[in-house]
Amino acid sequence: MRLGTVIGRVTLTQKEPVYTGGRLLIVQPWTRAQFAGAKVPPLPKGSSVIVYDELGAGLGSAIGFTEGAEAAQPFPGDAPVDAYCACIVDQLAYTPPR
Repeated sequence: MRLGTVIGRVTLTQKEPVYTGGRLLIVQPWTRAQFAGAKVPPLPKGSSVIVYDELGAGLGSAIGFTEGAEAAQPFPGDAPVDAYCACIVDQLAYTPPR
């Protein structure tokens, strides 16, 4: 699982039936600096991830997401999904290693 910040939403005119009940979010994965409390700087093009969300994360939310084969596990049958929102992070306690 990786952590990231929601920076936008994807709007579809047509969608796969498996996406009913959720939405697609644009998520910027965290770098090491974000774990220490730094603001989210803009990343280079192509660094964001499209994440399927059923939990209701909004703009600016910190989320935990899974990628790859694990992202398709919550769906019955085959689902064309690369990343899945597994949790919305309320609080994070991080102590950097020495």
